[in-house]
Amino acid sequence: MTHTNPAYDAQVRLLQEAHRAFVQERYPAAALFFNRFIDDAKDSPRLAEARWWLGRAYERLGDYRSAMTQYRLLAVKSVTQQADGALYEGYALRRLDDLRRPRPDGHHGDAMQLALSVTVDQLPSITGLVPWLQELAQAGVTVLAIAPAQTPKSGIQAFNVETVRSVAAETHRLGLFLWVVLDLHDGSGLDVRPEWMAATRQAARPDDASRSSVDVAHPGYQAYLEETVRRLARAGCDGVVLAARSTAGFAEEFSDESRRLFAASFGLNGTLEEIFGSMASTDITEQGQSATYWRWVGWKARSYTQWTVRLHKALRERNPAATLSIEVRQSSLAMPLQGLQQFGEDVAELSLNTGGSLVVRHEGIEGEAALEKLSRQLGGPDRVWIGLSVKTSTRPLAMEEFNQSIADRAIFGRWNRLIHAESGQTIP
Repeated sequence: MTHTNPAYDAQVRLLQEAHRAFVQERYPAAALFFNRFIDDAKDSPRLAEARWWLGRAYERLGDYRSAMTQYRLLAVKSVTQQADGALYEGYALRRLDDLRRPRPDGHHGDAMQLALSVTVDQLPSITGLVPWLQELAQAGVTVLAIAPAQTPKSGIQAFNVETVRSVAAETHRLGLFLWVVLDLHDGSGLDVRPEWMAATRQAARPDDASRSSVDVAHPGYQAYLEETVRRLARAGCDGVVLAARSTAGFAEEFSDESRRLFAASFGLNGTLEEIFGSMASTDITEQGQSATYWRWVGWKARSYTQWTVRLHKALRERNPAATLSIEVRQSSLAMPLQGLQQFGEDVAELSLNTGGSLVVRHEGIEGEAALEKLSRQLGGPDRVWIGLSVKTSTRPLAMEEFNQSIADRAIFGRWNRLIHAESGQTIP
């Protein structure tokens, strides 16, 4: 009498599905399935096999950093007891040597990723979601990113994790990754407490109605977002995009708590006059500002950068392959001081410390040299994305319109692209 092990059978089917997706050139699906096998079958004798092919799938997607991570895990001689472990160890060592050799063009390949970002209210209905996702996959989209609805709200409503869970189930079934877009500065879709809101020199009263931004340096807000990211990861989210700040004035904003923490760090009183001086204008320039003011700017930007590192760690607690992408303005690459002061975008520190990717929001500036420099700082072009906005007029978003938008932006084809669909209409 033959006895079967349901768990083992499920693992075998999952690995077969992963190999099938790879052969069919559905590399996002292959990476997803191989990752799932590795997570679910940590004691499997075929773990080395899965890691090798996961690395190959990452290469096809242009994510050479993740591919090399898998090859390094194979090359540490801890897999020799597994089936063909020594064989895959040798494969990995040779592949690592190949990838370390510089190419004449400075790039490893042309397999760039394409992501589409829509708001939740732009998603099709339940019955139309799967056909729409199938069209996206056929159009070359590898990532669907969803953001909170842009509709007017009478109060702040938390991002619906159940929506993420249901959409993740369908995207994963079709081999797409699902990301969530969060605006940490605006707080849209987040359950923001009043004490986390930011004041300015001109609107410093706690109950001032003009307070519209959240203080990203407030420790309570930071802890809340770290837990939110964990919940999103548990719901099936494969990555988080931190949207660029939409308005200037980063350095001007504070909460009582962040001002207290800053003052304690430098042994100061932390009064508004001590930090900002007596200037009444919001038109800040480099000239005329005190050393204390620039300490404040640097401290607040560093607090934001360190927070993004913790967010990335929280995201990967559940999904080690999850990605964190931070959006910055193209102008911040060209004018770093302005980017730091007005938008909190310390591109050099974000590149060095976060371990994620940077999305450069295209602003019509000629900046290929800056992108190349950023690519070198991040360790390769796979961690650089171009953020492009597309005006949509069809309901639902027609693939003809989407494909035309991509064709119009073919100049960016060598970079990963994140397309933001901007529309005032709801996709039925």
